[in-house]
Amino acid sequence: MRLLRLPLVCFTLCLLISSISIAQTVPASSHVWIVAEENHSYEEVVGNPQMPYYNSLIQRYGLATQFYAEQHSSLPALMWYVAGAPVEPNNDTVSCQHPQDNIVRELLKKGYDWRSYQENLPFAGFQGLYGGPNNAYYRRHNPLIDFTDACPGTGQDWKSMPYGQIEADFAAGVTPNLVYITPDADEDAHNGTLQSADQWLQLNLPAILARPEFQPGGDGILFVIWDEGNLAGDARCSATTTLGCGGRVATLVIGPRVRPGYQSAITYHSENVLKTVCAAMGLTTCPGAAQNATPMADFFDTSTEPTIATQNIAITSPGNGQVINGPVHVTASVHENQAVTQTQVWDNGVKLGYYGDPIDQVYNLAPGPHLTWVLDLDSAYHIIHATPVSYTVAAQAGGVQILSPAPNQFFGTQTVHLVAHATEPVGIADLQVWDNGVKLGTYAGASVDLYYNLSPGLHTITIFDQASNGTALNEQSVFYLVL
Repeated sequence: MRLLRLPLVCFTLCLLISSISIAQTVPASSHVWIVAEENHSYEEVVGNPQMPYYNSLIQRYGLATQFYAEQHSSLPALMWYVAGAPVEPNNDTVSCQHPQDNIVRELLKKGYDWRSYQENLPFAGFQGLYGGPNNAYYRRHNPLIDFTDACPGTGQDWKSMPYGQIEADFAAGVTPNLVYITPDADEDAHNGTLQSADQWLQLNLPAILARPEFQPGGDGILFVIWDEGNLAGDARCSATTTLGCGGRVATLVIGPRVRPGYQSAITYHSENVLKTVCAAMGLTTCPGAAQNATPMADFFDTSTEPTIATQNIAITSPGNGQVINGPVHVTASVHENQAVTQTQVWDNGVKLGYYGDPIDQVYNLAPGPHLTWVLDLDSAYHIIHATPVSYTVAAQAGGVQILSPAPNQFFGTQTVHLVAHATEPVGIADLQVWDNGVKLGTYAGASVDLYYNLSPGLHTITIFDQASNGTALNEQSVFYLVL
């Protein structure tokens, strides 16, 4: 009898392995988002009539049904999602002096940008334990700022920003490669109700999901996570281990490549989300336990490529794989069987501008790898097609380089983001910033990363670098428009 059963067992097992092997690749993404919620177990959330929006997302996207937080206590529980380890047990720390590897460090190695948008954060770079109305901002819910990579003085601390900045960034076309979002303690279900948490998600997620990276053919991935399960007794580690971890929690995986309505029965933990982020973003090293964790690849349909019809948008410059010295010249044309209202150019998650057809633009871009997308849109401003090109910008030998604003860039708000750096064979004492003939300031060092509120109209920004004796070394100017 055993000999007769073996072929049947093998046949069944082979079918199972075959079905599991489908979609075992995480699709590449340069747009990953994480929204963190607090302190509720799976059974409190899934099917809860007080959370209709959240549960509608389950029907449309993916749900991990066997996901278990590594531990209780907010800060160390969240650290597993960004560092693959608990890192800091003290929820009341205000120290950024944690040297452990973390996702910010790995992103910066790759040349990627990041933001942490925090509801009720008093101002960008705020280092306090609590803040905002009713002290509803909790630092322990903002784990990315606790590492040496993001301390004040690194130029990264200001990337922890009040959530209200996200609207201005959207309008200005700023899309970082990794975004970490926390509602305040009344709206992430820490202090408030699940109904309030659901209402916050319903109010804010649609604007994110309307972005190009979440449209058909886009590469966006969004996780809605819970730091830990109910503190009143959920310490489950798996379906069979009831003690020792942070409890069973619901984890949503959202994006255009996610299998609609998929519910995974694979056991996952906090570091599996981090591993999925690393796999999607092409990070060679993944922090802590995530390095050897399994990515959540079963959520993604990679059996077909995204619905990108490259024949509809022809990018003639730059060439795929090209190494570019100096400004990047982007030329492209579209060929559709319907009217095209607008074209857009995006680079590494940042919108460089919107145009007509054909596109013929020159950009000053940061040294390093680039993935530039050209999109065309119909009369309802829905994306028709999108085409990418990847290339590398070589580091400049010397002089001033303005990375933002890009030449001829349009700003939808009066907030203008200035990023520039200078390299010279001699020491650089400071940079002077001028706009339309008005001096905006003198800044020590060879780099600036600043925001200005400027009046609507055409602008010319000019930056000089100076030696210690006051001698002007080089300058660069960029024209742009504030709407």
